[in-house]
Parts: sequence; C-alpha cells; structure tokens
Amino acid sequence: MKLNEAARNLIGKGVDATLVTINPDGSPQVSVVWVALRSTPDGDELVSAHLSEHRKVRNVRRDPRVAVTIVALDEPGKGMRPYLSLTGTAQITEGGAPELLTELNPILGDPSAKFPPDGAPPGYLTHVHIDKVGGIGPWVA
Repeated sequence: MKLNEAARNLIGKGVDATLVTINPDGSPQVSVVWVALRSTPDGDELVSAHLSEHRKVRNVRRDPRVAVTIVALDEPGKGMRPYLSLTGTAQITEGGAPELLTELNPILGDPSAKFPPDGAPPGYLTHVHIDKVGGIGPWVA
C-alpha cells in the first residue's frame, strides 16, 4: 500500500511510533520505537531498528501481525490530537540496525548525543508491510 502525502509528511525522515506486537500468551506487547518510511516495489513500509534480539523481534518472528500508531504532535486538533494508525504484517531481517539508527538519530534533538554507540552489533530490522490505514487526520480516506 502506498501512503498518501499527508501520512508521508507526518512520518517525514523518521518519527517516534508505538509498535504493538503479540506476546506468546496472546497479550499485546507495546513499546515506542523510531520508524522510517521506505518505498518498495510492493508499496510503502515502515522500518525500525533493534540492536538486540529482544521481545519485539521474537514476537514478530512468531506472529507477524503488528499495529503502529503515530501521533501528530505538531497538529493540534479540535478535540483529540490527529494520529495515524497502521496495521500490517512484519518481517525481521538481520543487520542494518546501526545504520538506520544513525539515520534516525536527529530525532533525539541533541546533536552531541552518540547513538548508536561505537561498535554496536548489526542488530535487526523490522519491516512492516502496511495493510490498513486509520486514525484521525488527512491520511484517512
């Protein structure tokens, strides 16, 4: 699926997002991650990086269903703040985490912050194939 221009602008060069995966017992596992937007021949995807094989990585390998929410912090609403909600299927690939985290590092807002650290492991990337778009804002048809 290709996102519309409003959704693409919200994500920009990277943004904080809430990623929900499914634990082995069926309960949700929720955490905030940095995501970037990538265009593929099959449409747009979200990509996040993880330096270690933690719960999110293991959950996606076992059950690829995920949900992502991005709040539009710069766009006050007339009630609830606008947000982009995406559901999809994810895939884990090995390597590339330090490179993506370096690209997303400006999100920190502190140019002197060093992340990822020197010598960081290759880590893992989560690629989210977008199946459905929702939320409140101009990205909803």
